[in-house]
Amino acid sequence: MDHLFSVPSLGGLKDVMPESGGSVYVLGHARPGDGGGGFFHWNAASSTEPDDGIVVVEVGKKRGRWHRVETDPIDVRWFGAAADGTDATDAMQRALNAAARGGTVRIPSGTYVINQPLRVHQGTAVVGDGLLSLLRYAGPENSGCLQSATPERNCSFHVARLNIEVQSEGAWGVDLRGMSFSRFDHVTVHLRKHRTSAYYGPGDGQSPYYNVFTACHIAGTGDPISNGCIGFNFTYDSKGRRQSANANQVLGGHINTCQVAVVCYGTGNVFYGQVIEDTRDGYVFGLTPGRLNDASKGTTNGIAGCYTEYVKRVIVQEHESCVVTAELVHTTGYDTVFDGKDSKNCIVITAHDGRLPQSRSFIHRLVDLSFLKSESG
Repeated sequence: MDHLFSVPSLGGLKDVMPESGGSVYVLGHARPGDGGGGFFHWNAASSTEPDDGIVVVEVGKKRGRWHRVETDPIDVRWFGAAADGTDATDAMQRALNAAARGGTVRIPSGTYVINQPLRVHQGTAVVGDGLLSLLRYAGPENSGCLQSATPERNCSFHVARLNIEVQSEGAWGVDLRGMSFSRFDHVTVHLRKHRTSAYYGPGDGQSPYYNVFTACHIAGTGDPISNGCIGFNFTYDSKGRRQSANANQVLGGHINTCQVAVVCYGTGNVFYGQVIEDTRDGYVFGLTPGRLNDASKGTTNGIAGCYTEYVKRVIVQEHESCVVTAELVHTTGYDTVFDGKDSKNCIVITAHDGRLPQSRSFIHRLVDLSFLKSESG
């Protein structure tokens, strides 16, 4: 009969002789009750390198390992991430590395300080408990709390039910480079410093493409006229300055107190059912600098069913070739609905009666029905 007994921590498991019993219950990672415990079973043939969370080596043993019995989903507390506001960067990264071949990494409720970008591997799902699963990012400027482990490749991820708090000026919540075919569900980003972005996504010809963002909420800080905060920053690449984010879908969510809610230099992006409040600009559509002199240029993006309140310029068209199709369910507290270079081929429908020029709807896209006349004749 295999005897089952317990030890207080993973450190204690390293000293257990397997002859004492093949199964051990560990009460915690560093101390009982810290969430990092679980059942371990002795595998005499194993020579797997220890990762200090799923596989543990007995002291002095070249072969034979203690293996965690339940390994899905991977809990960041198994690797020593304490949800008490202390630095959890290293522990969180080791948890993500354990899912390098796919899997779900769970981040339970608590506050985790992150001081360097967390590199997420292809096929990984990162899931929290909601608003109380807080990643407090204090990493360097021009970096994101979450990023692809291989940004030069086109990889897919799933991020859900997290709260990211950006604490460094010039940093981002999520770095979208190398992220395509990914999902972001119920992710809240609080931008606590100026010149920050919730989602930063310059293009590289293959990403960020085909991502879906559902019920993702973003809050800026201070004066939205000058804080430099951007919700969705679909900007362009720094080298050729020709690529941006294409064919992404943003469904629902609330953006407030940002200088700009959405910056978009790509094409084929759809923004549906968003609520934008207290921002200088709602949607800014531009053309990448590297394409300004191209013979064929332009972008087409759509807005549907969106609500804006106290947004000074709801839609901004920076270049006449940026075609916009927009249906707004409600706009109030604005200076102008459409601030554009040329409304040709654009459609903007507002809920107002159009007595004021700045709130007037217009439809300039033509439909050629001449073929009907030729057929009837």
